[in-house]
Amino acid sequence: MIEIDGNYLEGGGQILRTSLALSAVTGKHVHITNIRKGRKNPGLQVQHLEAVNSMKTLCNADVSGASLHSTELTFIPHAISSGRVEIKIPTAGSTGLVLQSIMIAAVHAEKKVSIDIKGGATNGKWAMPMNYAKHVLLPLLEKMGYDAKIDIMKYGYYPRGGAEVKVEINPAKLAPIELVERGDVASIEGISHASEMLKDKSVAERQAKSAAEIIEKYTGIKTKINILYPDTLNPGSAIELFAKTEKSVLGSDNLGEIRKKAEDVGKEAAQKLVEEIKSGACVDEHAADQLLPYMALAAEKGPV
Repeated sequence: MIEIDGNYLEGGGQILRTSLALSAVTGKHVHITNIRKGRKNPGLQVQHLEAVNSMKTLCNADVSGASLHSTELTFIPHAISSGRVEIKIPTAGSTGLVLQSIMIAAVHAEKKVSIDIKGGATNGKWAMPMNYAKHVLLPLLEKMGYDAKIDIMKYGYYPRGGAEVKVEINPAKLAPIELVERGDVASIEGISHASEMLKDKSVAERQAKSAAEIIEKYTGIKTKINILYPDTLNPGSAIELFAKTEKSVLGSDNLGEIRKKAEDVGKEAAQKLVEEIKSGACVDEHAADQLLPYMALAAEKGPV
């Protein structure tokens, strides 16, 4: 049994999600204590429970401590199974965060794993947007042999959520990734979306316009940002931007908030992307974190 202190460093839910994923892949039992102990609402919240339950289903694990606000969890995995995993998020918890564990583990199944998520938010504070997972993380993982598809069937925003996401992950043998040069920026694209309830205020267009102006001023590259007005349970908006380079892809995003101008939402997302481009790094700061577990599981000279 591996003992893991869930309060290490920032003490967030990421420790839980990564621990579950690596436990499932390696078959090692884990005991996690002090889960989110220093947070305002310590212990397991709804989205964390959904991550635990989805991983339990994926590898038929024996689990104890999986209850709301629990700060201690024991996870004993068995073989990773193929087939369908259904995840229901009754709140506006992040679909991206719930997916993190299962995306790392499911690629090690013998056959395809299909994941249906109903509920939750496709965009939320301090969480990976689904469009980022689809347009930034997946293309980077494909360089390691990862084979998956993400379809956003319905967008969801805080506070009611209501998203619908379908993910298919095929078994693959991860290979090492080496990115030391990203090459020139070839194109910049994006998705600006807002609830249909905000269409009369042109929120998505305003986000996109302000973002494109800043990006084009710095890069000189014509920026193509798609406009979407999905039918959602409550008002909300967000924008995701992607800079495709010769050998990589960089991403940024921003979330609409009450009393925040749509122009500022787009402006801030664009400024983030410009900083990522200026940095010269091969991946953006969020992708660097996301890739690490997959890199750890890729053997030095071939498949795991």
